[in-house]
Amino acid sequence: MTKSQVFGAEFLKTRGLAAGFAVIVTVLVMWGTACSVPTAPPPDPGPDGRLPVVDRSDGAGARASLNEATGEVILPMSSYWYSDRENVIVNTAVAFLIYDCVEDAGFAASPRGGDGKALQDRSYGQWSRSIAARNGSSPEIRKIPGVLDAQPERSPVTARQQEAELGCYSSVGRAGFPELLQGLAGDQSVQNRIVQTSLALTDRDPEYLSYRRSWEECVAAKGLKLSSPNSWSFNGGGSKEEEIRMALLDLDCKDASGGAGKPYDILAQYEAAQMKDHQAELNEVASQKAASVERAKQVLRDHGVADARL
Repeated sequence: MTKSQVFGAEFLKTRGLAAGFAVIVTVLVMWGTACSVPTAPPPDPGPDGRLPVVDRSDGAGARASLNEATGEVILPMSSYWYSDRENVIVNTAVAFLIYDCVEDAGFAASPRGGDGKALQDRSYGQWSRSIAARNGSSPEIRKIPGVLDAQPERSPVTARQQEAELGCYSSVGRAGFPELLQGLAGDQSVQNRIVQTSLALTDRDPEYLSYRRSWEECVAAKGLKLSSPNSWSFNGGGSKEEEIRMALLDLDCKDASGGAGKPYDILAQYEAAQMKDHQAELNEVASQKAASVERAKQVLRDHGVADARL
């Protein structure tokens, strides 16, 4: 379960049914866009207890794209998940279908809107100097433009309407739209297996381990103490200024060790190396994603959303 899904589950649990449904669209739009760090466990080892053997040199030309301004990371496998924007479009379409169900049950339901959010990937700690100078080690939160304008909070509804709304939420479900979100627990799809295998192999890669050792020695020499043995964060801070100072020292050490993007490039190469053996399956995923996004756009058009918003 992603951090954004945890948010949704906790909101429904703590705020009650009526309040929960009142933000269904907001939560749907946020699910999967609030964090891009994979949370599913590494793949199960094979019968011999080992991870798959992957020759990283098969993907030697692959590189990660790291946007220093926005905090967005693009990897070879990113093409086979919804983008943050596509996820907003699909989830808003799902929400409209839920509202149709509520109206068919005889109750008025006003569409909810607003922007989504996406959290900077920090699998290997802070990597953007411009963001570090602004946020320290804290991640950047990107705004994803919404399909609908934000609406004020709606008035309380009756118990019967609450029941109808939650019944529709359950019966409509995903409305046939696939959940093409990286890191969902229990996902056995080919794209998730490739990503999780790549993450696990990166953590064991000799070049990555050498980079990590060099970085650890450098930050220790600068007086920074890791919050735990395998983390990319530090103890201390206390003030914004101190957090920024520490984050910039962290980046100095990453630059001295080979660059803050190096772990992501290694990860990209493991992804690319595996993709060659699964391209037919991945092509099918890409077609499924494209069809899902186009269907979602048509649902939104049918509900009066202008193409300019899509």
